[in-house]
Amino acid sequence: MSLTQSDVQKLASLSRMKLSDEEAAQFTKEIDAILGYVEQIKEVSAGEAAASAGVHANPPLHRNMMREDIADQNLNPDSSEVLSRAPSHQDGLVKVKKILG
Repeated sequence: MSLTQSDVQKLASLSRMKLSDEEAAQFTKEIDAILGYVEQIKEVSAGEAAASAGVHANPPLHRNMMREDIADQNLNPDSSEVLSRAPSHQDGLVKVKKILG
């Protein structure tokens, strides 16, 4: 696919950008090069890419990707410590300013 300067000017117009003729010419070259790279990437088949990456053609359907849920005291401090640091609290809860309605 080859891009023309009028295509770039149309894209610039849609993006509400003003481009000089020199800028449009430069962007035409750059975008055309990018589209060329995209075409090269498309030519590589997914099977070849997967094989070179060591991906199995038929991966297991079910695999546990979750880690074990372990409470970390550094992440979950004692609630009394949190309340003692809060500027205002009531009934074991931190009081904050009302922000909705």
